[in-house]
Amino acid sequence: MKTFSLYLTLCVFATVISAQEIPYNQLPDWQSTPMGHIATGLALTDINGDGWKDIVAANGNDIQRQSLVVYYNNGDGTFPLTPSWSSTDIDYHGHCAAGDINKDGWMDIAVSVYIGPAGFSEPGKVKVYYNTGGELESTPSFESINFYTFSCALGDADADGDLDIAVATSESYGDIWDYGKVFYNENGTFNNSPDWQSSNLMGGMDVEFGDIDNNGFLDLVFICNEFPNAIYLADETGTIDPDPDWQSSETLTYNNSLDIGFFGNDGFPGFVTTGNDQLGGDGKVRLYDFQSGVPANSAAAWLSPAVGYGSGVLLADVNKDSYLDLIYGGWWYPMEIIPGTGSSFENTPAYTSATSSVVETIQAADLGKESVVTMVDTITGTTNFSSAIRLSHQLVESIVEISRNGVTLDPDEYCYVQNKNWISLSVPLSVWDLIIVEYEISSDPDLVITNWDSSKGNYIFYNTNIPTGIHYTYRGDESGINIYPNPVRDVIHIRLHGVLERKEIDITIWDLTGNMVMKATINPHPEFMNLFTIHLQHLQAGSYFLSVQDFEIVNTNKLIVKID
Repeated sequence: MKTFSLYLTLCVFATVISAQEIPYNQLPDWQSTPMGHIATGLALTDINGDGWKDIVAANGNDIQRQSLVVYYNNGDGTFPLTPSWSSTDIDYHGHCAAGDINKDGWMDIAVSVYIGPAGFSEPGKVKVYYNTGGELESTPSFESINFYTFSCALGDADADGDLDIAVATSESYGDIWDYGKVFYNENGTFNNSPDWQSSNLMGGMDVEFGDIDNNGFLDLVFICNEFPNAIYLADETGTIDPDPDWQSSETLTYNNSLDIGFFGNDGFPGFVTTGNDQLGGDGKVRLYDFQSGVPANSAAAWLSPAVGYGSGVLLADVNKDSYLDLIYGGWWYPMEIIPGTGSSFENTPAYTSATSSVVETIQAADLGKESVVTMVDTITGTTNFSSAIRLSHQLVESIVEISRNGVTLDPDEYCYVQNKNWISLSVPLSVWDLIIVEYEISSDPDLVITNWDSSKGNYIFYNTNIPTGIHYTYRGDESGINIYPNPVRDVIHIRLHGVLERKEIDITIWDLTGNMVMKATINPHPEFMNLFTIHLQHLQAGSYFLSVQDFEIVNTNKLIVKID
């Protein structure tokens, strides 16, 4: 699979070529009123449909039965100090996940309930609060059978284009082990019992979806306490193997949280886990990479300094060097950020917050939409009859539009999860398909933290970078232009939107001093009349401005970067 990507923005040149400092203050810029909340799960998504992401927090953990709450965005990236909405039911809530489960255009919330009403002697469950047109239902209309679960994730486990629920199961304090589970989505509803289970018992603490073996289907990653971490691969039909296809060489692992990322120039898959040494282990963050495929066993490729009670973890490029950085926290521990090196991370943190809270979950989003930019990925040469597409950027704010061979897909034909970089289609891809995905990312995301220290609220660390660039949005514009890949090595493609047929276009390229270095008239791709291709092998590495002109459009707001 080949993916080309483009920023639809004219950026300051220095922003393109140089990394920045870690762009967060040491103290949070916002802290909610504690209210005795033991905040654990976190989702950043637009619940009320006003176009601004809200904060969803699942409270309780294993300490006190509490509500799911929502802080509505004020419409400018700021939030009230107390929740705008609370569920009427209470539980020992663990982690949660957001997505449009029933495909009605509104974001729903799935939540793990760690233990039952009686405490540790009674198992919990997983449940779903459906969004009823801009507000979550006050009590969940789906509840599973009972089992212990601290975390859940949404993803397409059966390759049919809708969101299923995977749950990590166990109760480590009581050595109660269980099987990993998946509930298949059937027209927006679920059976009370799981449709898929792992063949092996585990001490599951967290779970995520991702295409780890790059075969075009989403796999499952579970991290565990007192058991190996494990990956369950989907085969060429999208069926997930109940037997683990990979297990960590460290047989007794002690973990809390998980995030999947794609590293290096080739985007090889890997995942990070936070070690929590309350029950054992060394309390370090680990990176497992799969640069050479997925073996039966492997050990961590990188270890952090000791954290101790490690908890929330996130992968995001926050210093703008195109490498994923490692963001993590712990219990009674600050938030720390270790810069990425491309295929791994540096050895010591470059940022440490001046806080000491019980960090549980860390997520990123552009809460004020100051630096949201539009990307276009064009995917060609896919694996035949695959369903999952991986986008070129780690944190996806939203999907704007997807087209397949020039036809716009209905949202019912695919599924995705905000902050993840995969899309799963309901109709499998063929090798001759051309997929174009228009989506939004943030160049300067804010960080949100839930704390289960009931004397402290939840935190927002706003990104301190001043937004740069002139945003150019082509959607709905007859003169829209899409250029990819950028940066470019040899060949660059130009796609014009809104006009069904063109005969030729004129291309002019200038260097940054204003000297014209290239002018050409080119014809469209023979199969796609709006697609043009030019060769740039003769240009030296550097940055240039590109102009596109035909009878209807003139556009000079395209900065391209030529690399060797």
